[in-house]
Amino acid sequence: MPKNKIMQDRWMVLYLLTGLLIGGACNKGFDRVLEQKQYTDTTSANVKSRKVLMVIMDGARGQSVRDANAPNITALTDHAIFSWNSITDTQIADYTTWADLLTGVHKEKHNIDGNTLDGNNLQNFPVFFKYIKERAPQIRIAAFSASDDLGNLVSNADVNKVFADDDAAVTTAAVGELATDSTGLVMVQYNGVDVNGAQYGYDVSVPQYRAAILQTDDYIGKLLSAVKARKNYAGENWMVVVVSNHGGDYTILPTEDDHTILSNPKVNSFVIFSTPEYLPSFVDKPYTGNRYIGKGVHFFGTDVNAVYASINDVNRNYDVGDTTSLTLEFKIKVLPGANGDYTYSNTAVFSKRASLDAGVTGWAVVLNQKKWQMNIGQNVPGQTSNIVVDGADISDGNWHDVAVAIIADTTGKKRTVRTFTDGKFNKEADISTSGNINSPAPLIIGYLPYAGSYPAPDMYMTEIKIWSRAATDAIINSYACETSMPGSHPLKKYEMGYWSARDGQGGILKDQSQIVTDFQLKGGYGWLNFNDLICPASPANIGQLMPQPVDVSRQIMDWLQVSADLRWNLDGRVWTTKYVNMNNN
Repeated sequence: MPKNKIMQDRWMVLYLLTGLLIGGACNKGFDRVLEQKQYTDTTSANVKSRKVLMVIMDGARGQSVRDANAPNITALTDHAIFSWNSITDTQIADYTTWADLLTGVHKEKHNIDGNTLDGNNLQNFPVFFKYIKERAPQIRIAAFSASDDLGNLVSNADVNKVFADDDAAVTTAAVGELATDSTGLVMVQYNGVDVNGAQYGYDVSVPQYRAAILQTDDYIGKLLSAVKARKNYAGENWMVVVVSNHGGDYTILPTEDDHTILSNPKVNSFVIFSTPEYLPSFVDKPYTGNRYIGKGVHFFGTDVNAVYASINDVNRNYDVGDTTSLTLEFKIKVLPGANGDYTYSNTAVFSKRASLDAGVTGWAVVLNQKKWQMNIGQNVPGQTSNIVVDGADISDGNWHDVAVAIIADTTGKKRTVRTFTDGKFNKEADISTSGNINSPAPLIIGYLPYAGSYPAPDMYMTEIKIWSRAATDAIINSYACETSMPGSHPLKKYEMGYWSARDGQGGILKDQSQIVTDFQLKGGYGWLNFNDLICPASPANIGQLMPQPVDVSRQIMDWLQVSADLRWNLDGRVWTTKYVNMNNN
């Protein structure tokens, strides 16, 4: 037999064996994926036409809309991405907030800052209708507004009608448009809620404001009925967007104030992206801290007028010598002080040291500018400086957890100081050559009385703890935001002192450790109630975790399958969720 014939036969056998192996493996895998039943061929199914109803409720505070229990708006959340805590621009001007909604960029780009279009940059950042028309010119866009100013802002719409301060007329016109076969995007703007909020107050507890929300909800119900009454509705796929352009001024309860932008009623809006394809997805407020409630001493004042606390018992040692470890931890709420801006200069808040002068041994936690620091006086001949280890900025008026770990290695020759704020590591420094930093000075909370001392801090301090061991980073992080020390704390048996400082009455801060050494209060002290947050989230980017007006145009274009061009330089994002299986058989 020719050699090439033998090779062909061998390749044929190998091919057949490979096919059997692969086929067997594939069949085994698919046995777990597909069950034996009749399947519908969807390759020839009609694709539903995507359309959008966009409703803008001027001046509707998200939390008030939520609490109004408006039936039509609430029903939309059954299949929606939604939030009652959206964040609008802090410039509470209609033109600015409308421009954010319609251009998909912030005022730094569209240049509409206030209640005028003067100096705008709409040429480079136009209303998003322009982008839709460029990519999908067949989509019919109609806008119906209750405000002349919004009508002036709208561009590139096939229909742009204004019914000044007449929400009912806006509804009638929009319902007529929704009966048009070719309609693709219908924008409707109402201002009745804003008008009533400006006159009576922006809160659901105000009868006129609540009534305006419910009236607008009734108008929305008429729009939804018009959508469902369309003769081709079964072949269409509608997204309904309901959004407010801003909230309004109203005094909220102190218990509702987390000292972040999320507690500002003026910027509290809401957004609902609703379509039958979406599973409900609620975008809640991010974590902003634990609620901290109690009664504490207000420390403040200078010299003979100072309110502070001290332990003068010479038998109680809160020193760290030159080879030992120690951990300090406490909760602190810094108040604005004399300058009114939380700025302090080398102000002691917790100390075991006679003064902050260089060459004076001991330790002190101080406020410097808007940060806290650990300040250590060295016992080194000729030394003219202290060792200063930065903590973090705690000048936001909230409670914070401050911790310092002085860590000695097993040889006792190397020691480091590590600082932590709200459980997060800040800085560290080597103090191995600082010598014995013991001090005969008393342990003091607040004002440190010595010649040249800076004014006392204006503050509250609670949950003060000292341990004779160095806490690990993990321990500090795990317990930082606890509002009291549990019995299961890993360093419990190493307590040198634990003062909750929430006694609520009397002239002492009772030591709850087994050492039982109380702080004595000095000056004209008083016990005051507090109800605040502890370990608050950073306010810098917290608003970006929530939906914003600039997201609306991106979400609508994504739904209409108009892909965003990077050259448009949009600021908004697309929010995603899980989808309902619309093809269940």
